[in-house]
Amino acid sequence: MCTVIVGFDPDADTPLVVAAIRDEMRDRPWDGPGRHWEDRPFVGGRDRRAGGTWLAVDPARSRACALLNGWPWDGRMPWEGTYPASRGELPLRALERPARDPLHGEDPTLYAPFHLLDAGAHHAHLYSWDGRCLDSRQLGAGVSILVNTGLDPADPRAVRHTPEFARTRPDPARLADAHGVEEVWGQWPELITRAARDTPRSAGLDETGDPTGLIAHADLPDGQVWATGSVTLLAMDRDTVRYAFTDAPADPGAWRTIDL
Repeated sequence: MCTVIVGFDPDADTPLVVAAIRDEMRDRPWDGPGRHWEDRPFVGGRDRRAGGTWLAVDPARSRACALLNGWPWDGRMPWEGTYPASRGELPLRALERPARDPLHGEDPTLYAPFHLLDAGAHHAHLYSWDGRCLDSRQLGAGVSILVNTGLDPADPRAVRHTPEFARTRPDPARLADAHGVEEVWGQWPELITRAARDTPRSAGLDETGDPTGLIAHADLPDGQVWATGSVTLLAMDRDTVRYAFTDAPADPGAWRTIDL
């Protein structure tokens, strides 16, 4: 995943709202949200190639983990090098552990650089591994935008979009009774649709893209395409988890609610 918008406020009626935007190679096969892991009671999308996920939810504990690829400390491109373990396993493994120490026992050197968000109604923590140091930080109350450089307020996406997502941060008074995507997430789905119809981010491969764009698209050599493939919306209070998903963010009617 390349952009995760986190609205966390433990004093709000709905303490956690998330919009998670996944950018990936278009030909990489995946499955939409479901209970794909027989030995784990989690819901999320599944990467068919490695079997892991970019985001998973534990409905019973009102908790979610989301994964972003990170940038190596030495300036290499993120996909350079070989690693014995898949990062897509990390959200699942983290959800199996207590929130206070979701990476307990993990050897980060097995993984390519990553950022792992572990969040629920009571906490929002970001764990970042750059290939040399493992850093952890608590997200403060408010709206934060996570990108491949982590919690980076100077990133063009964060500079452009944080104020508007903060101004429109949804907070249903009774999350369990809210119906429909708009009633749960307010204006956020509209902001996603607007971003999907705007000039996309192009991964810096040319000057035609907009570095502030939330939605990505880049035509690569040999006919390959790197682009935003899906968007996930989450909302959590202490007892309720709501989950919506789309693989067509430019279409406001394509959102579907995931049964948990």
